[in-house]
Amino acid sequence: MAFETASLVVKTLNAVLKDYNFWGQSESDSPLKPGRTKAVIDSDKLLSLDRSLRIKAGATSNSIPKDRIITSKTLDEVFVPLANNAIAELKNQSDMVDAGTATLESLASEAEAVEYYVQLYEVFKQLTDAKIWYVDSPSDAQVGLFITGTVGSETVYAQTLLIQT
Repeated sequence: MAFETASLVVKTLNAVLKDYNFWGQSESDSPLKPGRTKAVIDSDKLLSLDRSLRIKAGATSNSIPKDRIITSKTLDEVFVPLANNAIAELKNQSDMVDAGTATLESLASEAEAVEYYVQLYEVFKQLTDAKIWYVDSPSDAQVGLFITGTVGSETVYAQTLLIQT
C-alpha cells in the first residue's frame, strides 16, 4: 500500500497507535503522537518540537537544557532491536504457557508489542527519507524521539518524550 497523502499516513498511524502505544526505549509511558507539517524537519524544527514536548511535560523555558544534541538513526537500526526484544519476550511467555506457569492471556501484551513495532516500521518504510531522530542532553533524563518521513510536500512524524536514566 503506497500512501498518496500525509493525512492518510497520519490516519493509518492513529489506527496503529490505538491498540498499543508504548515505546520500548523509555522507562515510563511514552505514547507516540503523530502529526504532519509542510515545514522542513531540520535541526531548528527538531529542537522546536522537542521544546514543545518538554514544556507540555512541565518544563519551563529556563529549565530546558541548552546542551541538547540531535542524533539520527535509520529505521532498521532502531526497529530491528525493538522488534527482536519483543519477539524474545513473546517466546519467553509462550514457553511459560507451555510449562503451565502462564496463560494465553499473558501473551497478549507481547504479541501486541511485536505487531506495534512491525506496523510502525511498515508505515514509515513507505515514506521518503524516513529517519528516527533523538534530541538528548547529558544533563537530563528526557529524550525527544521523532520518527519522520515525507510524502508529497509534507513531512509526517510521530513524536514522544522518552525517559532514560
